[in-house]
Amino acid sequence: MRLLERLTENRRNVIIVAGLIILLASSIRFYHIGWSFSNNGVDEGVMLQRSLLIDYGFELYTELPCDQAPFAFYIGAIFSGDVVTLRSLEVVLSIFAILACMAAARRISGDVAMLATGLFLAVDFAFLRESRLYSLDGMASYFLAFSFLALVYYIQKDSRVALVVGGLLMGVSASVKLLGAFGVVGVLLFFIIEVVRERSLGSKRAVDMTLFVSTSILPLVLFLVVLDTSAMLQGMIFDQAHREFEPFLKLAILAYLGLNLSYILPFIYARSLWSAGREIRLLMVVSAVLLLLMLFQPLVFFHHLVLMSPSLAILAGVVTAETVRTKKSIRRRTNLGKMLKKNTAMRRFAAAVILMDVVASAGLAFYGIAAQGEPSEITYAEMLRDIADGIENLTGNDTWVICGDPLIATQAGVLTPPQVANVAYRRYPQLTLDDVTNAIDEYNVSVVVVCFRLKDIGGLTTYLRENNYSMILPRYIGSGNDTVLDLFEDSIDPVYFYIKNDLAFALDIPILMRIKP
Repeated sequence: MRLLERLTENRRNVIIVAGLIILLASSIRFYHIGWSFSNNGVDEGVMLQRSLLIDYGFELYTELPCDQAPFAFYIGAIFSGDVVTLRSLEVVLSIFAILACMAAARRISGDVAMLATGLFLAVDFAFLRESRLYSLDGMASYFLAFSFLALVYYIQKDSRVALVVGGLLMGVSASVKLLGAFGVVGVLLFFIIEVVRERSLGSKRAVDMTLFVSTSILPLVLFLVVLDTSAMLQGMIFDQAHREFEPFLKLAILAYLGLNLSYILPFIYARSLWSAGREIRLLMVVSAVLLLLMLFQPLVFFHHLVLMSPSLAILAGVVTAETVRTKKSIRRRTNLGKMLKKNTAMRRFAAAVILMDVVASAGLAFYGIAAQGEPSEITYAEMLRDIADGIENLTGNDTWVICGDPLIATQAGVLTPPQVANVAYRRYPQLTLDDVTNAIDEYNVSVVVVCFRLKDIGGLTTYLRENNYSMILPRYIGSGNDTVLDLFEDSIDPVYFYIKNDLAFALDIPILMRIKP
């Protein structure tokens, strides 16, 4: 930990180290950004396909069923659902989020906190993983990070402009992923706690709370006005209410904290940190609310937990600064700092946890980068694009495809019928054989790629064969050698291409099983 002291001895060193941290974060995010070393089930493909369909002209919620908040899909539509472009956008936003958290940590506890926060987020595997995908959870966490910087400034400078900015940014986070609204809940709870501590609700505090609530709900209200209100509420809220509670998935929380050991320290030292300042109480309350959300919401996946990374990284940076305990590294002595100064064992424990965290997280991050190869989806997308080009040259019409992995269809730039764009296992209502066959008939679907969810729909392959589709390409995704990166994934899955017989004959496509019309 003495290294941190030396690195912050002068401004030049601080700037160089901060630059190196951002360079590290950028490098491991941009490296082969088209090759995701850890996917997100079919979620990313669903989000990208929805963006492509919006760009094509479908209206979200009414014509294009959707069970998420709308903002990210319209951002995606600007770029026509392009995979690499939108992943790169996520990388850029994640870098700015890291910078925002570093700035917030510096305002709270100085240069050591800033550098530690940046390093934690640079190699935080959950944060890194989502920043290499077009991820709603990742994007929602970035806007939470931006809001924290504004809210810290509000607390320190009593700036209502900063409060408005913080509220708007949290509102944008909620309009990307509704779980971001729990950040708003956390801030409101913080206001209430501060009122109780002060034993008075002054007019200024009441105005600030009203101003924050008003600005934080504004982004979603604007979408409710512009889009169909009832359809948006049905999809975004009520369709989510049918998810079953799955306790086993709570193990994702342990996996997240196990990969980010430093994030546990703010909870261990919560009592000593609590009195360190209003900024720290704000972050602690928001973190606690988000953790409770993860504990009690029906489904918790690893990618949801990235919402906790910005606030916990800042708090872990503060703990690091208090552990180093130099005059230059912290703005003021806290109860935690005093406790660590007296208790050598606790100080060594914190230092050991921080060092182990950085080494383990960085090792996993670099392992993920080194182990990745070209995803099978890219190969399948190229095949699908070639088939689609042939069909469009032959018919003069757009090619409609149904695909069990929508990332394949999106990378190929082909369209999926809107009612089957979401092929996730957990969706409401459940995808049925009738949904698929009706879509095939309505959109005159040329190609069906049977994999993931579609292979579990009984009767689908029988329907295809009875309706003059032939299987043209059976292959397998993956090498069969799962790694730690596959802990939450289904990386190995059969993929079968079915094409209409008349198109297969006209295009002279080699097929392995031909059924004559």
